[in-house]
Amino acid sequence: MKLGFQHVGIYCRDIDESISFYEEIFDCRILFRADATEGDKPLKMAWIKGMGIVFELLECEDKTTCDAARRCLNHLALRVDDMDEFVAHLNASGVAIEAGPFDPPMEFDRPLSEKDSDVFIAFGDTGAQLRIMFFHGPSGERFEIVQDNIVAL
Repeated sequence: MKLGFQHVGIYCRDIDESISFYEEIFDCRILFRADATEGDKPLKMAWIKGMGIVFELLECEDKTTCDAARRCLNHLALRVDDMDEFVAHLNASGVAIEAGPFDPPMEFDRPLSEKDSDVFIAFGDTGAQLRIMFFHGPSGERFEIVQDNIVAL
């Protein structure tokens, strides 16, 4: 059996606001919108795509669903090749940065195997040097931005 990544589902408080945010910040494009139900409750849905990722944005009539989802999802990490450029983009868009950017070393307890060489762009047997930062989307979803093309440890 072969498994592969298909999409990320994110609950949002206002689907139109979230679509605008993802289009502006991540250069996503809308694939389609649909109305559905979650159980017996109306559900607005939009599928958007950017960076090779498909996001399924979901607006529930019951906003407590959004709050519960935020408590169990810590963050979604996305890769950039230039942190300073992305931070400038966020600043120009009026998006507040929660933390960072900062440069934590990622020290490995064992070398990555060849089949896992896609985890970081640059790394050595003992670890990788990263630059990371965090911010929130319009519904409280938390993003980590990772620059991992820095000379390895």
